[in-house]
Amino acid sequence: MKPDFLRGIRFTDLTWAGAGPFGTKVFSDFGAEVLKIESMSRPDPVRRGGPFRDGVAGTNRSGYFASRNTGKKSISLDLKNPDGHAIALKLIEQSDVVSNNFGPGAMERLGLTYDEVRAVKPDIIYLSMPMYGEAGPLSTLLGVGMTIAAVTGMMWMTGYGNGEKPLGPGTHYPDHAANPYHAAFAVLAALRHRRHTGKGMKIDLSQVESTANFMGASILEASQTNAEPEHPGNRSRSDAPHNVFRCAGEDAWCAVTVETDGEWLALAAAIGRQDLAARPDLRQSAGRLAARDELEVAVTGWCAHHSATNAAGLLQTAGVPAARVASSRDLVEEDPQLAARGYWQHVDHPEMGPALFTSPPFRIDGERVELARPPLFGEHTEEVLSGLLGMSRDEIAMLAERKILA
Repeated sequence: MKPDFLRGIRFTDLTWAGAGPFGTKVFSDFGAEVLKIESMSRPDPVRRGGPFRDGVAGTNRSGYFASRNTGKKSISLDLKNPDGHAIALKLIEQSDVVSNNFGPGAMERLGLTYDEVRAVKPDIIYLSMPMYGEAGPLSTLLGVGMTIAAVTGMMWMTGYGNGEKPLGPGTHYPDHAANPYHAAFAVLAALRHRRHTGKGMKIDLSQVESTANFMGASILEASQTNAEPEHPGNRSRSDAPHNVFRCAGEDAWCAVTVETDGEWLALAAAIGRQDLAARPDLRQSAGRLAARDELEVAVTGWCAHHSATNAAGLLQTAGVPAARVASSRDLVEEDPQLAARGYWQHVDHPEMGPALFTSPPFRIDGERVELARPPLFGEHTEEVLSGLLGMSRDEIAMLAERKILA
């Protein structure tokens, strides 16, 4: 079944690329009607970005686009045309939320500012997600997830130390965790506020600010010590051994964490190093931290004789927190926890055929979302214009002929 606790909520969704569509997907997956406004003159860039199903490029074949737009309806509409703009306002008039993640000035140029929108829908909830917010000395700067990871310090914190260059987390945290879920919570709060007061709200969500929440401890430390926080790679600043260790096989690794004295004794016994367990200097965390290079050599030597799966299993059985470092294929084909929770879903698609999707990582009243497929470009244009706005087939055909629905 499809949990429908958001049924009756409608979005006019102008978001594109990563963080915006991932945020509105939370609503489409749980029953809201999300009308995704698109245009071939300036399409969502991820429609033209891979990976493509079977390596064949196409507007409707992008896995990146598909995974961020499940359950939405696609409407092709030229917002720069006066008639297209008028249609957009009619859609907004029938909506609860209008959302965008453009840079400052874009909605002004489209004639869809908060003031212009609430003139036709006074209780609208207006979500705006520019990189630095809509005001301030940096508000005109543009960027994507990778840029946000850099300017917030997240990229710097993911280096291995010792003067090595930072590796960066890619776009994963800004585009798929911090910003979409901050946006979703803000919209939910605004919907609740409107239910109690009848008033709409403008949400100005700076993606840099919401991503910086992930850096809270490091920012606080830097402000208190006036020094750059250490970035220890896969090590811990408080416990040892704490790292990923190479195992037998090609590019095979096991993550091991020791946080208590009991876990340390269990680890020493599991790897056959009672000599280390007997050392007084290693009985507490401070001593193990001082000797972490030596301890890592010991764990690496033991892991080298085991597969990553076997090493993790033996250590877990002994009471040591450990896990195989899994590839994407491992997670899909072999992870028992994800399989038990039905995390992976096959959804049939008109052009891509059966395709694999991830479920939302939470349930509502114990129910898992049964995903609806992502839309083909412009697939729902006629349905929405006729059903929601009451336009006739002749009117829609005329708009299509004039390239307003393109």
